[in-house]
Amino acid sequence: MPTDVIRISDEAKERLEARKREHESFTDVVLRLTDRDDDVERFVGKYADVDLAAGVEAVKERADRDFRESTADVRRQ
Repeated sequence: MPTDVIRISDEAKERLEARKREHESFTDVVLRLTDRDDDVERFVGKYADVDLAAGVEAVKERADRDFRESTADVRRQ
């Protein structure tokens, strides 16, 4: 695999070193930390047991109720 040399600050190197696992190269660290698919999977996994449809319905019902109440208040004025 071809390689390139990149220049990073001492602070960036320290941050990478802090996240580097045993037997992991700096290339491995960068690839792991920049894996967007992994981030999405972790985020979605946190909400796997949430019933999205029920949540949306509850918010809709609350918004409808609040709207009806606010329009009723305006009509009384």
